[in-house]
Amino acid sequence: MGRNIIDLFMWGYQQHFQISIQVTAEGLFNEIDKRLNPRTFLLGVLVDDRDDRHPICLEPEECGYNVEAFKEVSSLASELEKVDEEKNIFHTHPSAQENHNKRISTRAYIEAISKILKKEDLYNKTKKFISYPYYVEGYLVFIILEIHKEPLNAHYSLTKEKFQERYKINRSFIESTIDVYLKECTNALKDPNRGINAIERPIPELLRESAKQFMYTVSNVGGNFEGLHGLYDACNTISSMRYEGAEGIGTLVIAKQNHPNIKMTLGLETPIRMRDYRAVRKFLELSDEDSIIISDSAQIFGLGKLRGYYNPKDESLFTITFTSHYHWTLYHDQNPLMSVAFREPRLPKEKIDRAKFYGDFKRVFKGITDDQLDNLWDITIEATLQKHGTMIIITDSANEESKRLGKQSFKIKPIKIEKGIIQQITSIDGGILIDRDATCHSIGVILDGIATNKGDSSRGSRYNSAIRYYEFMGKKSSTAIVIISEDGMIDIIPNLRPQLNHSEITNAIQSFAELSTQSNPSRKDFNQLMDFFQKVEFYLSEEECERINDLRKTIELNDPDNESLRIVFKDLKPNEEMNDSYYLKN
Repeated sequence: MGRNIIDLFMWGYQQHFQISIQVTAEGLFNEIDKRLNPRTFLLGVLVDDRDDRHPICLEPEECGYNVEAFKEVSSLASELEKVDEEKNIFHTHPSAQENHNKRISTRAYIEAISKILKKEDLYNKTKKFISYPYYVEGYLVFIILEIHKEPLNAHYSLTKEKFQERYKINRSFIESTIDVYLKECTNALKDPNRGINAIERPIPELLRESAKQFMYTVSNVGGNFEGLHGLYDACNTISSMRYEGAEGIGTLVIAKQNHPNIKMTLGLETPIRMRDYRAVRKFLELSDEDSIIISDSAQIFGLGKLRGYYNPKDESLFTITFTSHYHWTLYHDQNPLMSVAFREPRLPKEKIDRAKFYGDFKRVFKGITDDQLDNLWDITIEATLQKHGTMIIITDSANEESKRLGKQSFKIKPIKIEKGIIQQITSIDGGILIDRDATCHSIGVILDGIATNKGDSSRGSRYNSAIRYYEFMGKKSSTAIVIISEDGMIDIIPNLRPQLNHSEITNAIQSFAELSTQSNPSRKDFNQLMDFFQKVEFYLSEEECERINDLRKTIELNDPDNESLRIVFKDLKPNEEMNDSYYLKN
C-alpha cells in the first residue's frame, strides 16, 4: 500500500525509487532462480548537519528493521575505519588520497551496516548485500538486497573472493548478478527523482553483463593480461560459427600454459590468438573426449589431456564445453557454473532434482524401497533424453489401468524395463505405463481424466492431459507422472511442497500469543511473525488459522498508534490439500 505522508523523509520520490528497484530485482533474480525471493530496502544515513531531518531513514519503513538499530552506525563505522589495514597508506597526489580515504570510509560504513543487519536478523534465513552509497539531499543512501540463503547455497560456487589476494572476483554467476544489480541501483541514485524505471537497462542486458563480469574470474587464471577481457564474447562467437556446415562441439580448457594438471599432446608452433575466432572454431574440430584445447584465454597452445589429481581449492583450471550451435557451458572440477544459449546466460540446472524426486516418491508410494527408487530414477533420467518428449505414468494400478486404457494404448505383456530400451519404447506418441517395480504394462498411452481448473493454458496438451489424469487417478491409487516436453521442460506430478517441522508453527503461534498480551507490541516482531504465517499458510490447520487471525486482531487493537501498522494482512485460510504427510516426523 502506498503512503500519503513519508515519515522518514529523505527525498520526495524515495518510495517510487524503492518500488522500482524491487520490481527490477524480482524480474532479474526470477530469471536465475525463482526461489531466491529478493527483497530490497533503502537505508539513509544523514551526513549533513541538519536538525530538521531524521538521522536514520528506512524505505519502506516496514522493512523488518527499526531505525533505532542503526542509530550508532556512524560511530561504529568510524571505529572500523580507524583499524582498516589501508588507513596508513598515503598518496602523493591530493585527489588520489581523497579517493583512497573515501574508499576506506565507504568500506567501513558497509561493514558497520552488515554487522547491524546480522545482529538484528531474527530468523537468519537471508543473506544481505549492501551497495556503495550515493549522496542524496544530505543522506548517504545505501541499497540493501536480501536473498534467501537456502536456494543461494544450493548452487555450486567457487570459494576464493580475491585473485592474487588483491583483486576482488565473483565466485558465481549469482554473485556477479548481485554485484551488477547493486551497481545499477547506485548509478540510478544519480537521478533519484526518476520514479518508475529507476534502472533503465533491460533485464536480459543485465544478465549478459553479469555473465561477462563472471568470466573475468575464469580468464584471470590464465595469467595473461591480454586475455583478461573478451572471453565471454569469444565463447559466444565461436559457438555461433559452423565449420563446413557442422556445429561446433568440443572442450576448451582455461589455465596457465604450464599447469601441472595438463599434459600437452599436440603443441602449436605458433599459438592461435583467441580473437581469431575462425581459426579457433576450425581447431575445435580436433577436440574430442580424449583431446581438449588448451588456452590461457588469450591464446590457444594446442591439444592436451587432463592428468593427475586436481585440487579444486586451487580454482586454477576451468573447462568450457561447446555442446551445440550457440550453446556452451562453463565448468569447474566437473561442476557446472553457467550455461549460455544464444548469448543468454543462465544457471545450469539438473534436469530433475534427485533429492526431491526421491523424497516425493517416498511420500507418494508408501513403503517403496531404495532399489525401486533407483530403478525409477534411472528410467526417468534416460527418458529425459527423448527429443520429441514423452511421459512416464507410474501407478500401483498399472495392470488394471492398462486394461481400462486398452483402446488408447498398446497393451504389452508385463516386462520389467531397464534404461537401455527406454528410447525405443518412448519413441512413439503417448506415454509408458509402469508400476513401482518398473514393470511396463502399456506403451503409447493416451491419458484421459476429469475436467479440472488446475491446468495451464500456456502449456501443451501432454502436460494438461497429465494433470487431468492425476486428478482422476491420484485419489484412487498411488500415482506419479513424469512429463518431458519437446522444449526440454520437465515436470513431475504431483509437485509436492517440502515438509516442515510442525513445532516451527506452534512455537511461532506461542510467540504471537505472548505479543498479544503486550500493551505496546513491537511492530517489527508483529510484521516478521505475520510474514512467517503467510509463507506457511498452506501448512496451517483450520484451528491454527482461526487462532492466528484472532491474535492478529487483538495485537492491532492493542497498538497505541493504529496507523503505525501500515501493512494490511488478510485472514489466513486452511488449504484443503493439506494433510499430515507435509509434517516431518520427529
